[in-house]
Amino acid sequence: MGPNCNKRPVSESGLEVHALSPEVFPLPSLQARLREFARGLHQGHGFFTIRGLKPNSFSSKDNIIIHVGIASYIGDKRALQQNYYNAQAEALSHACDVKQYKDNTQEDVFLAPGNETIAVGFHSDNGDNVSLYCWSTAEQGGELYLSSAWMVYNELALKSPDVLRIFTQCWQWQDSRTGDEKLRSHMAPIIYFLNNRLVINYQKRPLRGSKQEPRDCRLDPLSREQEAALAAFDRVTAENAICLEQEPGDMHFFNNLALLHSRSAFRDGKDQAVQRHLTRLIFRNSELGWEIPRDLLPYWSKYYDHAREMEHFPEEPHPWAFSLSGHD
Repeated sequence: MGPNCNKRPVSESGLEVHALSPEVFPLPSLQARLREFARGLHQGHGFFTIRGLKPNSFSSKDNIIIHVGIASYIGDKRALQQNYYNAQAEALSHACDVKQYKDNTQEDVFLAPGNETIAVGFHSDNGDNVSLYCWSTAEQGGELYLSSAWMVYNELALKSPDVLRIFTQCWQWQDSRTGDEKLRSHMAPIIYFLNNRLVINYQKRPLRGSKQEPRDCRLDPLSREQEAALAAFDRVTAENAICLEQEPGDMHFFNNLALLHSRSAFRDGKDQAVQRHLTRLIFRNSELGWEIPRDLLPYWSKYYDHAREMEHFPEEPHPWAFSLSGHD
């Protein structure tokens, strides 16, 4: 499906990006299909791709407007994601090797995986649905993978039911930065069942920490049983994954509560045309959105309960990072 997003620069409208909606970003020949795709995202396969856009024909601002405008047909609430590098709450982030764009040598800052070239394991993001708009692909690698939580669950139910038992138990999640004076954490499972749906919230950094920011020593370490369950879940998730073809102009949408995603390591070329660059939106559809587990509601409120005017859409890539010195 390849939309025609006007021949003139869409930024000439003078609208602020946060104001974009189907009412002010009309796509009369596509709106019915986009509504159908939105239903499929929540009630069907859980993912789809729009192909045919030409990002190299547009400015950075125009590409952002196109991404936000099309996505507004799929979901009406955009999530804010806190970026500790510049202390702004952003509704859009750039996934790329930021070292290509900006020197990042601060000792107290480490980059989020989306800003590096390393492989990123299967995980969930913070919110209902994710959209990735590909501006350019890497010279090598950078493939996007999706894996159905239901398929993983069904296989584990047959072969390793203990993993599912452990995943439905409460785990201790770290909420504050490692070393913060005020330690904050909460207890919650990884897998939920609501309205005959499996809901997955799978993020290993708050559970076990990372190389750059280990789990706070004031929290109990994961048990051997929990570590073994994570390893088994990762293995089965990878075995059931599909690789999405990706070319410049592809706009991917997937249900983040039903599908896990990962990315292979990549190597950029010298020319910008072969340097991996995507923009990411996280959003919710008020009409079709799934019921959210009670444990997650306080976090969903932080993501979605805000005035549209607060939404920030950076036009150029910059480090998406977490400060080791501690932030709320």
